[in-house]
Amino acid sequence: MSTQHLSWKLILALTLLALMGGTLSCAEEVESRPQAWIDFPRDGAGVPVGTPVAVISHAYAREGVAEVLLSVNGEAYRRDPPAEPGASFSEVTQEWLPAEEGLYTLQVRTYDTAGEVSNPATISVRVVSEVARGPTDTPTPTSTPETPSPITPTSTSTPTSTPETPSPVTPTLTPTGTSEPPTPTFTSEPPTPTYTPTATPWPPAQVDFWVESNSITKGECTVLHWDVEYATAVFLNGGGVPGHGTQQVCPDSTTTYELHVEAPGGNVDRSVTVEVTTPPDTTAPPVPSPAVPAEGLELDCRSKQTLAWIPVSDPSGIAGYYVKLERQVSPGNWQSAGGWGPVSGKQVEASVDCGLYYRWTVRAQDGAGNYSDWAPWSHFSVTLK
Repeated sequence: MSTQHLSWKLILALTLLALMGGTLSCAEEVESRPQAWIDFPRDGAGVPVGTPVAVISHAYAREGVAEVLLSVNGEAYRRDPPAEPGASFSEVTQEWLPAEEGLYTLQVRTYDTAGEVSNPATISVRVVSEVARGPTDTPTPTSTPETPSPITPTSTSTPTSTPETPSPVTPTLTPTGTSEPPTPTFTSEPPTPTYTPTATPWPPAQVDFWVESNSITKGECTVLHWDVEYATAVFLNGGGVPGHGTQQVCPDSTTTYELHVEAPGGNVDRSVTVEVTTPPDTTAPPVPSPAVPAEGLELDCRSKQTLAWIPVSDPSGIAGYYVKLERQVSPGNWQSAGGWGPVSGKQVEASVDCGLYYRWTVRAQDGAGNYSDWAPWSHFSVTLK
């Protein structure tokens, strides 16, 4: 065998392997996506106007079929769950009501439970005013046979007497099938069939929309539920959703959720409100810190001294501060020298005497009525000169 012949065989084998690999790869990709087929009506079929048409299709999804979308001339017409929700292969029947004559394009798409959608299965259907029927059969008239002319005998010889003239022979016809022949009915044109379509009104959309708990405490969650039939599109707070589903919500404040349904039988709107309550605040605010005069500070003789602190914050807000000032009358013995509160600012002005030893403290109150602890005592003294 020649080397050239072997080379051609090797090239042919490698080409076949590459084609098979590409085919398998494409098959795996197609197998992984949802698919749809239209079984009825057939492509190019004619249907009467005003009469419901049952569009029968099959849907496949490896993750499970969630619903099937029927579109007419590129616009969504209705969504329906399969006969076996969640099954990987199922049949779906959807009614379409053609309102006008013309050529229509029908498309079916399959949605799986993960939200993946198939390529559309597409057919064309012609909607006509009436269904064509054959003309009414009429019996074929039986013609009346002609009566034969009388037979006149001829002779080449000279008659010796006058011959008798024979009577005319009238043939007898025997009718076939009936005792009497039918009377033919002649019609110039076959009668036009009368067809009155019966229009079935599209059912109104059936919408159920509810929430598991319409009153929750801030920080908690609840679940919305909806179940919609005979609709072409469903929107939750403006976003498209399947016809059947749930959604967990955790609002921070009272919130209303809107469900909008579009359907041939009329659009429908539903809403539910989740009331959010805030639990009572029982937490004390932080403890403020004394700042001026600082701990252990010795001041020159004076009659007035500003007591200032570092303010604090709280989720319920700060309603005010309370300040206490005491002076030492003997070692370890303290006597009140003033008190203030509630104070909205961050300082007060106190009266002091020269030559005495003082201490002061401060605490905060929040908007819910909770008090912080008193700050640690801050000591200062005022000299005689």
